[in-house]
Amino acid sequence: MKKGISFALAALMAVSLMACGGGAAKSTTAAGTEKQTEKASEKAGETEAAKEQSKGEAKTIGVSLLNSTHVFYNSIESAMEEQAKEYGWTLDVQDAAGDANKQLGQVQDFITKKVDAIVIAPTNSAGSKSMIDLADKAGIPVFTMDIASDGKPVTHVATDNKKGGQLAAEYVVNNILTDKKGTAAVITYSEIESCVDREKGFTDYLKENAPDIKIVDVQNYSGDQQKAADVMQNMLLKNDNIDVVFCVGDPAATGALSSITAAGAKTKIIGYDGNPEGVAEIKKGGNWVADVAQDPAGIGKSTLEAIKKHLEGEKVDSEILIAPYIIDAKNAK
Repeated sequence: MKKGISFALAALMAVSLMACGGGAAKSTTAAGTEKQTEKASEKAGETEAAKEQSKGEAKTIGVSLLNSTHVFYNSIESAMEEQAKEYGWTLDVQDAAGDANKQLGQVQDFITKKVDAIVIAPTNSAGSKSMIDLADKAGIPVFTMDIASDGKPVTHVATDNKKGGQLAAEYVVNNILTDKKGTAAVITYSEIESCVDREKGFTDYLKENAPDIKIVDVQNYSGDQQKAADVMQNMLLKNDNIDVVFCVGDPAATGALSSITAAGAKTKIIGYDGNPEGVAEIKKGGNWVADVAQDPAGIGKSTLEAIKKHLEGEKVDSEILIAPYIIDAKNAK
């Protein structure tokens, strides 16, 4: 009997010890989990607090524009200023005046000032690569707009330029050379990648969809309106007839118009930009019949929006394209 009682007591003690041990293990695990949860919550709270602090901080953005005298860049700048005001940011806007060395100096100055981000509308695609590299080494994110760079910015914001060239070619086929026969020329800007994209969009579309519209001449005007006039004069002398000329920028179209008018030629012009002077010429019903319009305000606003997202840790697409559209006599205002 005693032996039975002793055995029962021993078994009971063993069960009790097992229960205490299991309970202790559970208690320890729960305590550890609670601490981990607290740490995770603290970390999440710190991250959210950092984000909120980032959102509330005033930022300074350095902006180097290709040419501030161009109405297109005036519109971009105005849109950026408006968006910056909404964010409580400061813009340091500089005019490169088409000078790559001047633009490099501006970027170096932004780096010295330790701005929060840099925006470049490059004077040329190749030269801007070194500027982006310098800013990268300084830990300052770079964003490009309008003109693409050979470097690697966070994102590039621009008109869908190939689409714009295609729209110009479609206009030729649907409104000027409707039998899909004739001659066309292009005044391009070969130093600027976005302008080359416009040229390519135009020529590729005609080759694929209207091969009997022959592209008889392609010449470069390097962004110089007077040179565009000289180029157009040369084209008219070289070729018996040019039905239509596509100009990759409104300054080129303005220069071309002066030579076409002086020669008494019937060549139709399609420009690119949608600037007021181009729209005014279209409304006159003369040689300048259409323009591929960009949305400079959309480019400026989208660039600031991309910067804000990036600084707050959000992912930004490597390219943000703004859709172009055609202006002709039907919708010119």
